[in-house]
Amino acid sequence: QCHVITVASHIDEVDQRNLPNIYRKLAEISLSRLSQQSIVNCGLVHLDCRKLVGRELSIFTKTLSSACESIRSTNTREMSLYCHMLYALLEEKKESVYTLDQLMAILRESENHIPLEVETVSELLSSLHTTGLIVFLKNNHTPGNSWVVARKGVLLTEVN
Repeated sequence: QCHVITVASHIDEVDQRNLPNIYRKLAEISLSRLSQQSIVNCGLVHLDCRKLVGRELSIFTKTLSSACESIRSTNTREMSLYCHMLYALLEEKKESVYTLDQLMAILRESENHIPLEVETVSELLSSLHTTGLIVFLKNNHTPGNSWVVARKGVLLTEVN
């Protein structure tokens, strides 16, 4: 199930008779960016940002909560505590690019509790890569020579 939540301003300025067409167009734009084939029937919640109280806010909160729960329950690649710890370590360090061997040396010296098996760290890096937080270029023949790009912006600014 797909959830599209669109937040827009000045709903009071829109011609109310044209509102269904506007919502349909917003949903089409959102779904086209997600490469979905069809539009899912979604409930509509009108909020006035000048008075965020009342029934509409409760409905919106329930809809948002339901969408988040649905996304969490269908996510096949959950971020583990080890992923969070590894990402925090990468963020803490100043280097942008590492080999897996270099990263393993850093992990051995650090005081965290991330498992020190190359395959486990490689799986954690793959999970972080899948979420888009880092770039992990895995070398299947020589895993220690795999590349970890902790700061992806370096690929745009420092590559010669």
